[in-house]
Amino acid sequence: MTAPYDKLYEHFDLPLMRQLRAEAYGQDIGQHSWVTAEELLGDIPKLKLSPESRLLDLGCGPAGPLTYIVAQTKCQAVGLDVSANAIAAARARARAASLGLSEQIILQQADLNESLPFADARFDAVVSIDVILHLRDRAAIFEEVARVLVPAGRFLFTDAGVITGPVSSEEIQQRTPHGYAQFVPPGVNEQLLERAGFRLIETCNRTPALVKSAAGRLAARESRRIELEKLEGQAHFPSATTIPANRADAGPKSRAFPNHVPSRVALNTRLA
Repeated sequence: MTAPYDKLYEHFDLPLMRQLRAEAYGQDIGQHSWVTAEELLGDIPKLKLSPESRLLDLGCGPAGPLTYIVAQTKCQAVGLDVSANAIAAARARARAASLGLSEQIILQQADLNESLPFADARFDAVVSIDVILHLRDRAAIFEEVARVLVPAGRFLFTDAGVITGPVSSEEIQQRTPHGYAQFVPPGVNEQLLERAGFRLIETCNRTPALVKSAAGRLAARESRRIELEKLEGQAHFPSATTIPANRADAGPKSRAFPNHVPSRVALNTRLA
């Protein structure tokens, strides 16, 4: 499982990749998913973090969003990811002179398909950005999050694996170039969260913002095709430029999925 994800982060902090992210998202904060700095800035107050708070990021990748949250709130944080390359990049980012967050963030490699390596009620908030769909048992991870959260703790996650109708095997393969993914119909997350002891505070569909970012990413990568093919290999380039978009919203160059809702965000609180 580790190897496919490690490949994603081999060149993550090269100047070329930073420029691509800036063009795709409007601001490069080291994101490895579809979230923008503007969206994240709007989500941070909902987590109710303070310098005394403890935050857990599940699937932190190179810790772009995590370091952004910590820089804004001054909280203490832990980031987990299955990829050794991602954790190495995350540690370098946390140590960077411009951030200086190495004393506030602990980063460690861990398989999120296993039990979380923490005691009960360890964290005040948990975030997981575009990671839940890559885990094999949503019910189990929601129960683990509830276990490590304090009563009334907040859990914010995005899910790019909600479908609204039939999806072909070819479309599934295009959507999962790096490994396992689990797609669910609307309502499944809500049911599993309630069973795990959460109360849903709010949920929203961020498909339009995702499509905009994805189109920007596609355009940026296409404009640097030669450089990227030399860096990543010709075989990798097509899968890395695929857009997981709703056909009704997609532009003519995108490879789209009918009946697919690419991005939903849900904010939950653990019941006492």
